[in-house]
Amino acid sequence: MFRPLPILTVATLVALAVLVGLGLWQLQRRDEKHALLAQIAARSAAPPASIEILLASGDYAAYRPATARGRFDPTRASYVYAPRSDPPREGFKLIMPFNLASDGTILVDRGWVSAEWRSRKKDPAAEPEDEVEIAGTLRPSAKPGAFTPAPDSASRTFYQRDSAAIAHALGLTLRSPLVLEATTRVKGGPEPLPPAMNIPDNHLMYALTWFFLAAVLVAIYLRYHYVRDRLRFGR
Repeated sequence: MFRPLPILTVATLVALAVLVGLGLWQLQRRDEKHALLAQIAARSAAPPASIEILLASGDYAAYRPATARGRFDPTRASYVYAPRSDPPREGFKLIMPFNLASDGTILVDRGWVSAEWRSRKKDPAAEPEDEVEIAGTLRPSAKPGAFTPAPDSASRTFYQRDSAAIAHALGLTLRSPLVLEATTRVKGGPEPLPPAMNIPDNHLMYALTWFFLAAVLVAIYLRYHYVRDRLRFGR
């Protein structure tokens, strides 16, 4: 006869509820992530629009293709650490303030440069001083994680494309926290990186992991009572 131990049963039910709840939460997060990815895909497929029009729409500007006219400020360039693996190379993303012709300043990610390129300390005067028109995609600012190294403000080196931290270090007032990831190469600047969307979608795997652990817990609980009853009644 199956006689469950009260304390063990309560503890098992509590743990089981937690594991199943985590699995269901991951499925909910998966639905939310898929909705976000569909929204990003729709915005990315929209035709380019003037950055002034897009910024007026607030949060809807994120991931939209944009065009902007203005002047770069190469005297306040900064770098975001971005090593590459094709082949392995040390390098950075070049982040530069862009003073819009319509007023205001944004940050532009102009593309990837090698550590050697940066060490040459290119003369800022070599950068174009005239107004230029550039195209790109507006991206949200990145948030530093718990293990993200602190930025080196003295050398203007950052480890996340955190527009607020970059603006603070450079003494800038930005029109928007969004960063324009350039697709246009301007003379004197680096080659823009191909567009990439690095948004992980592992929620189904996480959900299955939690459900598997819940099943293992039930199996251990039942197996323990089965072995206990056999030893107790000598069966």
